[in-house]
Amino acid sequence: MPAHDTAWPVLDYARSKDALDALHMRTQVVGKVKLALTHTAPEWQNVPLWVNARGLTTGLLQAGDKGIELAFDLVQHRLQLWTTDGRQESIDLVPCALKTFTASVMGALERLGVSVTINPMTVEVPNPVRCDQFEGFDAYDGAVANQLFRVLAQTATVFEEFRTAFWGKQSPVSFFWGSFDLAVARFNLAPVPPAPGMDLIYRVAMDSQQAEFGFWSGSEKYPRPAFYAFTYPKPAGIEAAAIRPAAAAWNKALDEYLLDYDAVRSSENPRATILEFLNSTYAAGAQLCGWDRALLDRRPPT
Repeated sequence: MPAHDTAWPVLDYARSKDALDALHMRTQVVGKVKLALTHTAPEWQNVPLWVNARGLTTGLLQAGDKGIELAFDLVQHRLQLWTTDGRQESIDLVPCALKTFTASVMGALERLGVSVTINPMTVEVPNPVRCDQFEGFDAYDGAVANQLFRVLAQTATVFEEFRTAFWGKQSPVSFFWGSFDLAVARFNLAPVPPAPGMDLIYRVAMDSQQAEFGFWSGSEKYPRPAFYAFTYPKPAGIEAAAIRPAAAAWNKALDEYLLDYDAVRSSENPRATILEFLNSTYAAGAQLCGWDRALLDRRPPT
């Protein structure tokens, strides 16, 4: 079976964990700048970074009387900062302590005349640290960063195709720097009260019935890259639903469906394999939750 090495490169979480963690923490610093310069939107849709042809970008942000964009170039390994008044800064992405990278970003913003204060604590990680003080997360590796970017770029276009078959409210294809995953969500707009003890992040993110789909590069709980899908609130019987492809399965520990990235790479048609996973897991959850699929599953009348 073809490995699709060019379009879908090898991504080894176990061997690349330190490099992936270093990139993760750098996206948190830039993501915190975006968070500080935007207003809270439903389901945190003001928070994510977007995939572009070179890496990840904040998109255009308002900073006083000018706009600014911060973008990771994961091809030439720079963080680029541009303002609408024609100024720019560039920071090389190289191995260095997280606090050094943070100081470089904040210094560049100051030189561009952008005043911003960020929450210095890293989020959605097992052991949070202050990004402006921490000496670690220094193992940036350009080859690993580029491998991840190439997977994200391919996946983003598949997710965009998946979005076209849904008429209801849905999120953009979003890279969440807290959880370090690329995701897209469909919403039924039925409100869901917060669960007891639910923190602010989840109270905003999980405020209505939804089906979420995504890709992450691996974690300590699941140490290999995979595509995932879940429906919230979790409908009874979802674990036993018939989904495709055969390589996908319910993961009891994570409480969601998973499809390993390596199974996608080794398939005859990776894009079709991902779409099969997305469409079948959506159908299973929507059916069990009683979504009005005749209303929601439509395409534009072209």
